Amino acid sequence: MANQRTYAASTGLPVHICHISTRGSVAMLREARKRGIPVTGETAPHYFMLSEELLKKRDADYRMNPPLRTQDDIEAVIEGLCDGTISAIATDHAPHTAEEKADFLHAPNGVIGLETSLAAGITALVNPGYLELTRLISLMSLQPAQILGISAGTLTVGCPADVVIFDPDEQWIVKPDELHGKSRNTPFKDMTLTGRVKTTLLGGRAVYQNNKIN
Repeated sequence: MANQRTYAASTGLPVHICHISTRGSVAMLREARKRGIPVTGETAPHYFMLSEELLKKRDADYRMNPPLRTQDDIEAVIEGLCDGTISAIATDHAPHTAEEKADFLHAPNGVIGLETSLAAGITALVNPGYLELTRLISLMSLQPAQILGISAGTLTVGCPADVVIFDPDEQWIVKPDELHGKSRNTPFKDMTLTGRVKTTLLGGRAVYQNNKIN
């Protein structure tokens, strides 16, 4: 990250840092932003919710790059989200087959996260009182769009009708076999999350509907 920060400082061009996962990287990003360097950063749900203790299971569904970190790092990432140091939440969605993930030591890094990202954010950030729900939604929609410079993430007239309708209070158990993608390598498997997407609209057209109740 130091090289990217130096590049942004020397050129004045914006730089975006992906997969922020440690206390050190949060501190470096915070310091750079305080100096007015045009740098932004993102993290993913597994970095503010899951710790490296899960690697003791030797289950490759918990392997990603960067890897899961310590509880101290998790707390730092949450702090970074709360104080505005981290500007966006992404999924780092990386699907792999069960065969690829069968061998813990040799499996490729990567986990899926599209269907669990909102619920993970509500469970780990909103319900404990770290963030307001509107702030979480902004981190997952408006602010990423602003970083990319695209007209999205709002309900403004004339913007794409990309809308997610969800129940913020519904609890559900993450069952890999019931997810809708072809891959099942979720690190949130068998966890109870709060907040469930009911309908997804893409350009005003319903592309996903879920009325299932666990």
